[in-house]
This record gives sequence, C-alpha cells and structure tokens, in this order.
Amino acid sequence: MKPSFPLALIAVLALLTTACGSAQPAAAAKGAALGATGAAQDVTVTATEMAFSPATVEVTAGQPVRLTLRNNGAVEHSWQAQVGAETILVAAQPRQSSSTTFTPQTPGTYKVICSVPGHEQAGMISTLIVK
Repeated sequence: MKPSFPLALIAVLALLTTACGSAQPAAAAKGAALGATGAAQDVTVTATEMAFSPATVEVTAGQPVRLTLRNNGAVEHSWQAQVGAETILVAAQPRQSSSTTFTPQTPGTYKVICSVPGHEQAGMISTLIVK
C-alpha cells in the first residue's frame, strides 16, 4: 500500500490545483466582470469630520456607478459632485449609510464637496475622476 501513497498525493494536488482556478487577481476579475456585464461599479466613500476616504474616486464613463456614503462621523455629511449638467448628491446621517446610482458620461476631473453648511469651507473636499 505504501507505493500508492505518492500517486494518491499527486492526484489530490492535481485536483486542488484545478479547483483553485486561475491566479487572476480579484480586482482584475471584478473589472472584467463589470466590463462584460455592464453592472454597476460599486464605490464606497467613508465620511468623518471634515474628510472623505478615499480622497479620490475613479470611475469609468458610460458605466453605472453605485455610490455608498458611509458616515462614520458624529454629524450629517454628504458627497456632492457636479458632473457635466448632472448634480450627484448622497447624504447620510451620523453612523448610517446611504446610496445613489448615477452614470457619468463626461470624462474629466471633478470637485466633490460635503454640501452641509460650513463643511466645504472646513476642508471636506475630494476628487472624482471619470475616465
């Protein structure tokens, strides 16, 4: 029975290698799936007192974007961008999240602000890049 152990081990390793699939990174696989299906690009932005994270968001023109604003702050925050003629706005109460969906058509770099009075002036600004 001992001589069959190496053959069994090789068979198990071959099965595991096949089951694991390609070594394609998850981000690349997600991007390929988005392009193939036209599904929304999921973007989550976290707001805290006078900051957005990430500070820059990149999306693809002509493809729907589902933007979720997660407010980890103690006061209401919003994420607002003027993209061409369209104003994109999502607001969330403290310790809550809110989402919106939009489809940017015009490539460019756009200023994002928190539209709650005084927040933009306090530095709550970020960037939306549409490629």
